[in-house]
Amino acid sequence: MSNPNEIDEARARLLAAGADLKDLDWFDSIGWKDAHTPPLMSDTDVAAFRRREEKLNAAVAHLSFAERADSPEGRLAAAIGARIADWKDRDEDD
Repeated sequence: MSNPNEIDEARARLLAAGADLKDLDWFDSIGWKDAHTPPLMSDTDVAAFRRREEKLNAAVAHLSFAERADSPEGRLAAAIGARIADWKDRDEDD
């Protein structure tokens, strides 16, 4: 996401949904880009990712399914959810 207005709006929605500055700093660190969502490295990361995913989903709860998919928060929530799923599946045989 490169549009500064879009980032400002996403930040405001996340704050209204209960996100804290530590979470917003984390989103800043990945440039608000779902493709930059890092893989999980520990169970502690999983808890933080779940919390962020929850806040992102709360921020777009009022949107339709299509609007969520097109929103920065929706894309980030999907990327975080995928990382959580990857973490859960890490020990499964193919």
